[in-house]
Amino acid sequence: MRPRPGRPDTRDAPKARTPARSPGYGPYVCWFDADTTDVEVFTEGGTWVGTAPEPNDLGELLEAFEHQQAAGGEQ
Repeated sequence: MRPRPGRPDTRDAPKARTPARSPGYGPYVCWFDADTTDVEVFTEGGTWVGTAPEPNDLGELLEAFEHQQAAGGEQ
């Protein structure tokens, strides 16, 4: 299959990986990978929070992280 005229051939181009801020979750940075449903989450300061198996599970991950931080203090 050939690309249409005027359009670049992107079949072998690397998949885009774009960090995205999740506005509903405060000071966290989420990394959505187009190849999986996993969402890597970090604090704005760069501390790894964890991996949510899918975007719908972000709330549980962040709640567990914040509970851990409240119980044990900042790492």
